[in-house]
Amino acid sequence: MSNATHWDRIWKSRPHEPPNSFAARAYKLIKAKNLTTLLDIGCGAGRDALYFSRKGLAVTALDRSASGIEKLKSGNPRIHCIRGDIRTTKLKNDSFDVVYAHLSLHYFDDRTTARIFQKLYRALKPKGILFVKCKSTDDALYGKGVRVGQHMYRKDHIRHFFTRTYMREALAPFKIISIRKTSSVYHGYQSAFIEAVAVK
Repeated sequence: MSNATHWDRIWKSRPHEPPNSFAARAYKLIKAKNLTTLLDIGCGAGRDALYFSRKGLAVTALDRSASGIEKLKSGNPRIHCIRGDIRTTKLKNDSFDVVYAHLSLHYFDDRTTARIFQKLYRALKPKGILFVKCKSTDDALYGKGVRVGQHMYRKDHIRHFFTRTYMREALAPFKIISIRKTSSVYHGYQSAFIEAVAVK
């Protein structure tokens, strides 16, 4: 099953969810900096895109899943939705104050990951902020399924598990504000993450 097919099935059946705590923490800094435009990568059904829109941000939401985009549009038709793949979707340079990526950038090989982070750097305005959260090698799913690359396993779909060092390397074009490990119960199991905030 491809990642796109997997998530199309997920968003069809999953009910609307409240925004996650990562979005709330991101918004505190967004508000403090008076930032106004945000790109949500891998928005799914839009739980966080809807939250940021309610807070007054001009939100662009990107996802490969038709069912996710449809559900988001039904929740707020004013949000600019793009059905597409971050690997191939063209983004204008210097066009967003904020790029937000909650559990959407840990699916790719090293070369593709580096290219995506470089694309996001270009898409941000000067002094723009990137918020990114990825699965960690401390996660309960690490090592489960078929190994398809370094720290990459296929179980239902491919996951690329990050370390703090790997996140730092991916953020090489940026000025890093913070990188930290976090954990929480996520869909019924103990999950671990690497969260980062960085500035162009």
